[in-house]
Amino acid sequence: MKAIDKLLAPIKKLSMNALVANSSWLDSQVKKYNILYTKAANNYKSNIKKIENAAVLSYKRELAINEILKSGEYDFDNILVIKNPYEIAPMSALALFVTDKPCKVRYTVAGKRGSEDFTKCDENITRYHRVPILGMYESTINTVTINLIDEENNIIASKKIRIIIRGLGKIVRNGMKLTNSKQPLSKDFIFVSGGYHGGVYTFDKKGNIRFALNKIPQYCGVYLFKDGRFLFPEKHMRRPAWGNANTVVMHEMDMMGRVYRTYYDKKGLHHWAIEKEPDGNILALSSSIDDTYMENEIVEIDRMTGEIVKEINMNHLLVEKYITRNDWAHINSIEYIKEDDSVIISMRNVHTIAKISLKDESIVWLLTKPKFYKNTDVEDKVLKPKGDIKWFFQQHAIQIVHGKEKDGKLHVMLFDNHTANRRPVKWFDKEKKSNIMFFAIDEKEMTVMQEQYLPIPLSVTRSNEEYDAETGKVLAMCANLKPPIDDYNGKIYEIDYNSGEILNEFSSKLDYFSAHSVEFNIADMAKPLDLSNDMIVGELCEPVREDTNSEQFKNMLSFMDDIEDGDDKPQLCMYGELLQIRALDHMLEKIYLYNDKDTYIQDFTDTEQPLEVFGTQHYFMSMPLMKVKHGEYNVAIQFKGNIYDTQKYISVF
Repeated sequence: MKAIDKLLAPIKKLSMNALVANSSWLDSQVKKYNILYTKAANNYKSNIKKIENAAVLSYKRELAINEILKSGEYDFDNILVIKNPYEIAPMSALALFVTDKPCKVRYTVAGKRGSEDFTKCDENITRYHRVPILGMYESTINTVTINLIDEENNIIASKKIRIIIRGLGKIVRNGMKLTNSKQPLSKDFIFVSGGYHGGVYTFDKKGNIRFALNKIPQYCGVYLFKDGRFLFPEKHMRRPAWGNANTVVMHEMDMMGRVYRTYYDKKGLHHWAIEKEPDGNILALSSSIDDTYMENEIVEIDRMTGEIVKEINMNHLLVEKYITRNDWAHINSIEYIKEDDSVIISMRNVHTIAKISLKDESIVWLLTKPKFYKNTDVEDKVLKPKGDIKWFFQQHAIQIVHGKEKDGKLHVMLFDNHTANRRPVKWFDKEKKSNIMFFAIDEKEMTVMQEQYLPIPLSVTRSNEEYDAETGKVLAMCANLKPPIDDYNGKIYEIDYNSGEILNEFSSKLDYFSAHSVEFNIADMAKPLDLSNDMIVGELCEPVREDTNSEQFKNMLSFMDDIEDGDDKPQLCMYGELLQIRALDHMLEKIYLYNDKDTYIQDFTDTEQPLEVFGTQHYFMSMPLMKVKHGEYNVAIQFKGNIYDTQKYISVF
């Protein structure tokens, strides 16, 4: 601890009524306890900038927290509060202390700016307390009351602490504002993420931000799981593709920013991912990499190992008539049905909802206007309409309202963006409205009936919806309004299902990708990490080893002198056991790791960029080093057709 910090510590404790630290202090405890990550395949020495993998950082900090608690240094009179302990959730804090007797902890964040008090309780009865504190406010001093509760639910001790949360600044540029309200919002918190400008944050009934990340994910945002965790796709760690480059590095994370494991995926993910079941495997959307198509696959990922255990390419299931462009399907959402091990997916660019059997890898039914598949070999899979149906176009966010337990029918809903620019059809009515649509599907009779549709302002892409049958409220997440409404590009409406009346309206100056109601799962975040499992799982495409051809590297150009400085100049770093190079899409062709005997080549020339819009993206491409033989290697790259000496080395031992 610096001298000035030692002098200020008593003052801070007096004013905050707690000992306050941050992630830098926590990292000093990692060094103090000599905590190392011992599960890496190799050790490395290099003159390339090193960045520690997020899962490894969490691993080390978690062990440090365990040591701090075991030391018994902090008790209820001297609570240690670590602000933003995992360095990515600036509105979070972790309170650590030990009590004489086992008890549970309840805390209350005092309400501000029109919002009510927020109370959470960790029901775990223990002497060693790690209390995740969420729901605080930015740009203010938060008053948090902490109560100790015995087994009979009696308060046995209480104290108030104060926690300063600074302003979020630019990390949340798309924050929501409550612009109209007829009654209180039926949900406590709404979780927003994604979009071209999108931060990740949660707001309350009054529009106050109560959670945020200081790191921007990939454009589609994070993939929220039902237990309050989410999959965070790294925005700048991708692989070149026939179109939009998919993210290949993802982290399973909680709202403290703690990483449970990092996933490597050689194909990469896009748009949507869900848990198959609570704590179960991950169902996600991907792209085939052995042809020229994108956003056309369903994959199942083993939650613990990262292995892809199933993949279904929709090119093999639907008719060739519509496979006319590389993103012909554009799958954008997925839902799982446990009873028959199937999924329902939304394919935007063919105006189709499809149920797919995972077991048989076959189409069960298709929901769209029957005319679309007339005289094709899947015509018999199309559900027959009962009654009038207002059809959807380029839809998003297929979701199950409830299963067959009520009336033997499957009830689903979707966000009808109601545009047809990607796949023009003659029956498009050109109406400038989007809709939330509800359908009842009789799978035995192969029929579909429209139960309800709720018109909303036109949101041309992205967007999603929620429905709560108990309250009869619908949330319409209009993520990309065209045209904007009063200079707002994003809206969230709470609507009465029966009347269509708008009860609440939240507005954002900027767009986003999706939003969901959420609860802070304090009980899950209070548990120590299970460090017995691998923290980094899955695999990326491995480099190919060849015998070194010394002639190949004789007349290389100079990376320093022969590539013009600027944003397009490649940048090198080591992210854990990955050598990464940032470059403009498809401009980096190969990475070479070589010495006198061995050359490892990471080749990115297996795809081309057919769409100009995606050719402007910069991102990091990865060479995994885990299977590289021990030795010292030089690093060269092939960039825009020329080979450059980077004057960098990596020693593997």
